Amino acid sequence: MKPVSSPLKILDFAIMRMNYEFIPPEKPVKVEPFFEKYDLDVDFKIFKNDALQIVITADINHSDKPLPGYKISTEVAALFKLDESILITEDEKQSVEGYSSVYMALNCLRTLVSGFTANAPFGRYILPSIDLNDLIRKKRESAQDETETKKSKNKK
Repeated sequence: MKPVSSPLKILDFAIMRMNYEFIPPEKPVKVEPFFEKYDLDVDFKIFKNDALQIVITADINHSDKPLPGYKISTEVAALFKLDESILITEDEKQSVEGYSSVYMALNCLRTLVSGFTANAPFGRYILPSIDLNDLIRKKRESAQDETETKKSKNKK
């Protein structure tokens, strides 16, 4: 099948920050089962200028008592541009800018972490699949809460 070109064009991808620490186990263990138990915190920001910029942060196994294996904190940025020659509705534009771009940037992050850990002591760690709809909903609620907090502070 011949794919249709997307109106969302990825321009670039950059690693902004990468902190990695190996957490050795106290005794020999198979560490892969710990991977599934890692605490995971993912957040993102969207900036619209000449290009659409998505900045995603991920903290993996960042708890007071990290599990054996890897402790990773990373931040990446992906730049996109909408192809104006492809006609789309405003709803489609919002979906592409607010969902597809985050999804693509998250996949770039997943590739980075996977590639980085490929040569690590316990082998490749692959960022698990996440419910992107839930992440975006939580982000919108968080942004709405921040806006309401600022409004109430300004009234005082």
